[in-house]
Amino acid sequence: MAHIGSDGEILYVLDPFAREMRWEGVQVDSSAFKALSIFERFYRQSTAFLRAAIILCEDAGETGSDLEWPQASVCYYCLHLATELFLKACIIRVDKHPKKLNHDIADLLRHYRELLPGKEFDFHTPWFASTSDINQMLGHEVVQGVDRTPDQLFRYGMDKNMTTSAGLQVFTPGYLFNYMTQTSSRWSEIWSNVTSATNA
Repeated sequence: MAHIGSDGEILYVLDPFAREMRWEGVQVDSSAFKALSIFERFYRQSTAFLRAAIILCEDAGETGSDLEWPQASVCYYCLHLATELFLKACIIRVDKHPKKLNHDIADLLRHYRELLPGKEFDFHTPWFASTSDINQMLGHEVVQGVDRTPDQLFRYGMDKNMTTSAGLQVFTPGYLFNYMTQTSSRWSEIWSNVTSATNA
């Protein structure tokens, strides 16, 4: 990198991160991505987060007995965000002006199923019921604090008052890896179905 000093002399500063780089010449910028439709951007982001979650999950599984919760939490966070983005992509693809979309997967899933009923659009998610649904079903507020917001739970592990989860979360990398790899294939099929249905 070149800089011009106060005396007009050119100073060359070597960037240590540019030395012995892997993948020489490989790079991308966001120009083409920004030109895509909103739903296409959401879909591509969802698949990128899901792919990241799969890679992280595989790495976590390879850790063996040294596995720690932060590795699990990051996998769940990426999966949660991927699911949110996938649902929003499909909703916006079908309904160009949807009502306000929040971050609650159960709410998004309800809207998604209203717009896209049928087995060709169905997929499983661990967040099919919201905390409000669970509390209402049980008749009192069982799920509270940071446990009410999975994205915050997996991102921070605590709420704004620094109170940790009252629950116990479990991570089995082999199980989650199978779920996510199958979900990746399923979302690809669903996206093709949604695209065909909206182009008809």
